[in-house]
Amino acid sequence: MKNITKILFIVVISISLQSCDWLKSLVEDDKPKDPNEIKGETNIPINQVGNKFTSSVKVGTQYVNLNEEIKITKNESGLLTISIKADPTGSSKIQEYVNKIPATITDASGKINTTFQVKSTSEGIQDFFNKDGKQHTLVKYDANVGDKYQITKSDGKTITRTVTQKSSTDDFPYGFMNIKVVTVEQDSRIPGVKKIVYKANHKFGLVHVEVFLEDGSTASSYVYTQNY
Repeated sequence: MKNITKILFIVVISISLQSCDWLKSLVEDDKPKDPNEIKGETNIPINQVGNKFTSSVKVGTQYVNLNEEIKITKNESGLLTISIKADPTGSSKIQEYVNKIPATITDASGKINTTFQVKSTSEGIQDFFNKDGKQHTLVKYDANVGDKYQITKSDGKTITRTVTQKSSTDDFPYGFMNIKVVTVEQDSRIPGVKKIVYKANHKFGLVHVEVFLEDGSTASSYVYTQNY
């Protein structure tokens, strides 16, 4: 009888512990996920040190050659340091856009010569472009339409990025192919800029950016990665 009691006791305790783990997992799954946290694999082709990017910049309907040089110089567990050199001096409109950027990114000759950091994983992309340098999700590849990525800056203003579209088929022209993209729209806190629209793909990363100014003009660019 004592042995049976012991066995029953062990069984009950085991079930209770398993139930606790089960309940704990339910509670954890029920917690809202931090939109400004991304995980995933960081050792992916696009993240390789030395990987280069090219752009195809268009102001309105006119293409502009910036003679850019963009490459990854460091990868610290997905935290990428990217150097960018470009010459916007041949286009007054591009210079106007550059002048609207709060940070100084040009040298004495007016050419872009700077570095910046982004976090890139198999799950998504984050940047640190706000005035406080906070991590801010640009996109999560498994996003759903309506998802929002928000941060509140030290001045009390909030920057919101909203997923407005997600491809179900290869419907976005990219080079010589069509690909699936997640479209994210960001409200602007930059004077004169109405909004910024990003498109990203799980394999190629950020593939397109379009800036809409309050005067109705636009500037856009495809972004092409050497490694993918």
